[in-house]
Amino acid sequence: MKMKRILAATDFSALGDAAIHRAAFLAAREDSELAIVHAMPSSSVLDDVFGADGNLPGRMRAVSGDRLAALVDAATQTGARRVRAEIAEGSAQRALADAAESFHPDLVVIGAHGKGLLQQFFLGGTASRILARAACPVLVARSEPAGDYRQALAAVDLGPRSEAVLRASIIVAARAHVTVAHAYQAPFEAKLRYKGFSAEDIARYSEPEAQAAQRSVAALLAEPVFTGLDLKIRIVHGHPNPALFDIANDLGADLIVAGKHGGSRLEESVMGSITRLLAYHAPCDVLVV
Repeated sequence: MKMKRILAATDFSALGDAAIHRAAFLAAREDSELAIVHAMPSSSVLDDVFGADGNLPGRMRAVSGDRLAALVDAATQTGARRVRAEIAEGSAQRALADAAESFHPDLVVIGAHGKGLLQQFFLGGTASRILARAACPVLVARSEPAGDYRQALAAVDLGPRSEAVLRASIIVAARAHVTVAHAYQAPFEAKLRYKGFSAEDIARYSEPEAQAAQRSVAALLAEPVFTGLDLKIRIVHGHPNPALFDIANDLGADLIVAGKHGGSRLEESVMGSITRLLAYHAPCDVLVV
């Protein structure tokens, strides 16, 4: 993964603009081309909501243009050299899809839950579809960036996407300390708990999983691209949802990187429950690979 082109979207909310600022930091560091897109409702939608006002779309476009110009200027001052912006008409999802089709980004950056025009939450159905369908990694910005990432958590499930997750971690968080984290459980552990098995019994049944996880993580880090890197390892017993949050909080992570699951046309299944939880509720930015 190389970040030659970064596509970022804003609804002009605080977190929408934070996504642009984060994208600008990355574009400046990587000397990437940065494209900024803002989606406006169509004229028919505006007419339905506000009544027929022939001047309203033009006024909104003018205001949006001014806001985009300010964001482009701020990105340039950050150090990004090639920045452009455009106003699209329609849904945010459609605008991003169209922009990605022509721009071919290596990374998409969106805000976590900015509240935009017509009271639509960006990280709702729209962002869920963006995260599930994007052909490249998607970075969800959850706060205004103060600088480059310092502590990154690469959450690997040791499945097919684990190498891509780790690769993305060391590229997007190039100047951060990266910790590789994996949470394991005994087979049917929840059922064992419900049936009253002791913690000691469950720990004993989990030991083969722990040993297998250690071998798999070691094999992953033995790939030539990762050798020589100062990567920390955290392998913990427990369900991935709370375990990953605990590790992130313990590290003071400002970025979590996780892979989405494939194999289903249903968006909820495509993303995977763990990735959805991280993208919606993590204490820091989340990169979905």
